[in-house]
Amino acid sequence: MRFSQIRFFASSIARLEATSKPTCDLNPVCCKVVPCCMKGLINYSSQPALLCAMEPSVWSTVVKYSKYRPIPLSIENFLHHGEEAIPRVSYNFLRREIPTRLAGLLLEFSFLPPILQKQTAIQAVRDEHLETFQDLLAFPNNASDADLESFSEALTNTRLRHSDTVQKTAEAVMEMKFEMIDQKLEVDQGIETAVQYFLDRLYMTKISLSMLTNQHLYVHGGNIAKPRHVGQIDPHCDVVAEIRRAYSKAARLCDQHYGTHPEIKLVSSNRAEASDVPIRFAYVSSHLHHMFFEVFKNSMRATVERSKEGNMAKLEVRVSKTDTDITIKISDLGGGIPRSQMSNLFKYMYTSAGRVGKAHADAVKSSSIPPMAGLGYGLPLSRLYARYFQGDLDISSMHGVGTDCFIYLRSMQQKAPEQIPVFSKNTSKKYREK
Repeated sequence: MRFSQIRFFASSIARLEATSKPTCDLNPVCCKVVPCCMKGLINYSSQPALLCAMEPSVWSTVVKYSKYRPIPLSIENFLHHGEEAIPRVSYNFLRREIPTRLAGLLLEFSFLPPILQKQTAIQAVRDEHLETFQDLLAFPNNASDADLESFSEALTNTRLRHSDTVQKTAEAVMEMKFEMIDQKLEVDQGIETAVQYFLDRLYMTKISLSMLTNQHLYVHGGNIAKPRHVGQIDPHCDVVAEIRRAYSKAARLCDQHYGTHPEIKLVSSNRAEASDVPIRFAYVSSHLHHMFFEVFKNSMRATVERSKEGNMAKLEVRVSKTDTDITIKISDLGGGIPRSQMSNLFKYMYTSAGRVGKAHADAVKSSSIPPMAGLGYGLPLSRLYARYFQGDLDISSMHGVGTDCFIYLRSMQQKAPEQIPVFSKNTSKKYREK
């Protein structure tokens, strides 16, 4: 064979091998060449992201909206818009406001520890939020009647899409912890604090997103609101009635698990109007129910389990209303909480019954009835519901005796604006410092 033919065959083989190799587009994020030819050229100020990359145009839009500041609404604002606003006004507000509230959160997914980013469930949650972001921005500025109807359908899909955000995220966090345990890696304080910070912001965003979508759908979208409600808000929410409703539900659950439940002693004091006037204010009754139910579950479980040593004590509830606040105190004699564990009460993945383990998580998943002690999300979420309209939830305990839970709520609707996460240039710094 001639030398020229050999050279021809060699060059043909080289070209074939070159076309079969992945090409480099000089973008380390998308590079398929291993090792990357750009490795070592740049010292990145951020950690690598394991989540699927967004399209450049989508990424730039997310960054653009993350620079806008969300507009917190008070209960008074929600009532006014529910009674006076027309669908087009709500459309124009939500079409911009919901993407604004989601944009910063979408960026924060990339700040999470890599071992959490790679969990399938957390990737699904990120993609669902991105889908909602894109869906709402696709609507035009000047909406036709058909656009208004389609917008309500999109909000209905949004509500369904995010209905299991808490469960999916809890699954991702559990899998992260179990994976670290299997690999004999320590869950250090930095990772736990960063995840706690993110989850608080994720779930508060979910609460606000649900509030905005439900208000629109109940007022303008054809969903049927309860009698005397403006969307989700009861302008004359009876606090004592909501306490009794949540107590009854928790008592039925306690009966299923233990065959008995503690009685309740309830006292209310209205110092804002008159002592014999029922304590009412404008609020989202479903938020109250969530808080009361979770606290009652914890108190009942502790009380029943301690009652094996003697008579079962009653739960004591005291409600007080002043010109500025409504305070609910729920007390039990269930033995209290050790002082060394008090700092864990509002940590995700830690229940009032102790730290969540794999066996407990599997038992919760397979149980045919709701557990008395779940996956450790009851108290943290309840505190977020309280804080959403500028209230709070706190717990004090006397170990060996019992526990007091205080729920603080604003009694004046104009002084109860939403407390929602705000993304800024310092947000990534906060993750790095944790």
